[in-house]
Amino acid sequence: MNTWAFFQTLINGILAGGIYALLAVGTTIIYGVMRMVNFASSAFFVVGMYFTWWGWHLTGFSIYALIPFMAVLLGGLAYLVFKLTLMPILSQSRTSAIIVTVGLSFFLQNAMLLVFGAVPLNIPSRLQRAFIPVGDYVIPLIRLIAMLAAIVLSIAVGIILMRTDYGRQLRATAENQEVAEMLGVNARRMFISSWTIGIILTGLAGLLLAPLYNIKPDAGNVFRNTALMACVLGGLGNIKGAFISGIVLGVVEAMVSVFIAQELGPAGIFILFLIALKFKPNGLFGEGERLA
Repeated sequence: MNTWAFFQTLINGILAGGIYALLAVGTTIIYGVMRMVNFASSAFFVVGMYFTWWGWHLTGFSIYALIPFMAVLLGGLAYLVFKLTLMPILSQSRTSAIIVTVGLSFFLQNAMLLVFGAVPLNIPSRLQRAFIPVGDYVIPLIRLIAMLAAIVLSIAVGIILMRTDYGRQLRATAENQEVAEMLGVNARRMFISSWTIGIILTGLAGLLLAPLYNIKPDAGNVFRNTALMACVLGGLGNIKGAFISGIVLGVVEAMVSVFIAQELGPAGIFILFLIALKFKPNGLFGEGERLA
């Protein structure tokens, strides 16, 4: 095996895994509090890409300058979607949530198709061809920025969850909703908060990758399964585990694509996923459910 190729592929895999990690963190926050898997995450990823193109087209600003505006816009959309689709089914079974989020995914994709059309859009950027040389290796600048942004966003969410009263309320709801409500926590408010945070992170992942991909309604399908697998592999509800698993899956996909066959990259992720769950059914960082 070529040593240079191995380490260059490792660098590329880590950088690609950063976006998987951010998507997984957004998904696992929603599951951790609401005990619901968001199957519409890839659709919100695409919404983030289209909103980024729209903001760039209207203002001409750098996509990174649009992050605060995008966070507010995505948060408003997440709140509206929650009120219209998820609020009525909170007291129903998890099957209802699966059906609703799957349907929501199809609805959002078709809404983007209706509004923006089928022709792929793109956001030109000088950073697309910018690289940072490190010895014999090169680091794509735009992917490095996306990776660093994913780390910053994940750390910020971790600080909110671990260091604030609001975060403690979220964690209490995730631990035991009934006990949390007895202690005065508004569980419904926590559900809205976790959903909104998760959607903002997912949409911002779309913003970070918007300059690298053609923006089209099904662009998020490539990331959907990998993000969900990273969420499960890290231990459902475990933010640190989701982030690390996203990085690991990015590296595995890159290694398999380069050293075995490009089209087998996703297969390598599935194989690792199945092997890991064989020995760690609750995920690499997950814990068994508490009985009391």
